[in-house]
Amino acid sequence: MQIEVERREMPLTIDNELIERFTLQLGKAQKIAIMSHANPDGDAVGASLGLYNWLRSSFYAGATMPDVAVILPHPKPAETTYLPASEVIINAADDMELCENKILDADLVIAVDFNNAKRVESLETALTKSTAMKVVIDHHHGPDDNLFDTIISFPDLSSTCELLYWVFAQAISDSSINTDTARCLFHGINTDTGCFAYANEDASLYEAAAALMRHPVGAADVHNRTYNNYSVTKMRLLAFLLSERLKIFEEVGFAYLYITADDLRRHGGTAEDLEGLVNYTLMMQPMMVGAMVKETDGKVRISFRAKEDFDVCSFASRHFAGGGHTKASGATSPYDFDTTIQILEREMIKELTAHSKKRKR
Repeated sequence: MQIEVERREMPLTIDNELIERFTLQLGKAQKIAIMSHANPDGDAVGASLGLYNWLRSSFYAGATMPDVAVILPHPKPAETTYLPASEVIINAADDMELCENKILDADLVIAVDFNNAKRVESLETALTKSTAMKVVIDHHHGPDDNLFDTIISFPDLSSTCELLYWVFAQAISDSSINTDTARCLFHGINTDTGCFAYANEDASLYEAAAALMRHPVGAADVHNRTYNNYSVTKMRLLAFLLSERLKIFEEVGFAYLYITADDLRRHGGTAEDLEGLVNYTLMMQPMMVGAMVKETDGKVRISFRAKEDFDVCSFASRHFAGGGHTKASGATSPYDFDTTIQILEREMIKELTAHSKKRKR
């Protein structure tokens, strides 16, 4: 059953029936699996650990803590290892059997920061086969109401970590959020908003951030760990990409970076070293849309970013079966690397040209 989050006067509130159902499911659960998406980012890890810490410290205070597993398809990013309880995370790349067993043994699966089974890649089969009650808490469009029993969905919010703040505050109270939980949620909000630089106009974001900062979350430390922690390898990769793998179509306001698996090997880099580099494409004043095409783990992945009013989520969905948000989306391309590049260039130039003509009318 799907009930969309209802937007009201501040503070943001969620349908009471939905919150009551969620807390009832938590109260009955003996084994819980918290899951997030492949190639996890700060919001995925922050949401997973924020929920874990909240359960451990608040919801079950005075009661026996159920078995709670935090599961990712891939290893967590290095910059998230400082988050409280990060050591409990298990990932399928290191131990597929353990992850699958935890999912299949759970009586409650809570999906955070993803909306369908394909987003967990190697764990898709385990998730779809699981007979557990399934809850999704997410801020992406189009949650799968055939997969999830309870859907807490608010695509307009900045991040899943922001949404979790409002869930926790309404389920018990703002005081149920301790410093460990606050640090995890603030990390996810900070990363998914680009340190509050993206188009985040809603007061709810700043109310949630202000409430979390009543705890000693260390906002400056979070920023430094997220944005000022490039390895030497990542910096050299960035230099290579900007000098040799940047294509600019200034007349339509589009630029993209691309890197093959061979490029990555030659520079001693990993997929993690490429995280966030797509943002450099929008640092040029004329650019409306930026993208990065990367060949990693035997797959061709595309990241999209946008300024102004071009919808990259819609573009990613139409041409590459991707999705995400209006200004930040991604896709795993169904095509080979060269074909992906050809389609990206042709269709993006075509659509941006039409978009520009429409805006001038």
